[in-house]
Amino acid sequence: MLKLDSFVFNHFAENTYVIWDEASRECVIVDPGCSNDIEEDRLFGFIDSHQLKPLKVVDTHGHVDHVVGNNAVKRRYGIPVAAHPDVKPDFVQAKRQAVWLGFQPIGDIDLPDLDLQDDEEIKIGDSVLEVICTPGHARGSISLYAPVEGWVLTGDALFCRSIGRTDLPGGNFVELRESIRDRLFALPDDTEVYCGHGEQTTIGEEKDFNPYVAV
Repeated sequence: MLKLDSFVFNHFAENTYVIWDEASRECVIVDPGCSNDIEEDRLFGFIDSHQLKPLKVVDTHGHVDHVVGNNAVKRRYGIPVAAHPDVKPDFVQAKRQAVWLGFQPIGDIDLPDLDLQDDEEIKIGDSVLEVICTPGHARGSISLYAPVEGWVLTGDALFCRSIGRTDLPGGNFVELRESIRDRLFALPDDTEVYCGHGEQTTIGEEKDFNPYVAV
């Protein structure tokens, strides 16, 4: 069984997740948004104190608040970064995006080392995460579904009673709504939803109460 721990980083209150297998101690770090030494120390301290074995970084999309810590994690643990291939333009623009979003100046963000495709499985110990393509907020956005544990990480696609903004390059409201309705709302209603920002919710609650995509 997979365990999940979360950290709130940077001035956008971005949720970074560590998903780990209790038996093997293997883990993946999802959307490392740590933007300074203090935040990096919090993340690394958790990983090291729990004697976890990082396998890879997984990015749900390429916006700078979700990838600003990629290089630090990659170099600390000598692991690759995995993302959908369509995220690459946002990685190239991350340094410029950081400036107009008010981050401290950053260097270039390394391009992902591994491509993730729709329906691909990410193995952590004896457990798996399923990759679900959910574009619309950004190019190459993915969600990560743990079918046995009954939860899904949606990045910035779906929030509690809201959805990701679609006014940035690569955003498309119609595409995002279709991603949520066709892919995420196909999951069981009791699936817990862990978002890229803010509190968690469930698929059933968002079907009933989300004003942007309620069905």
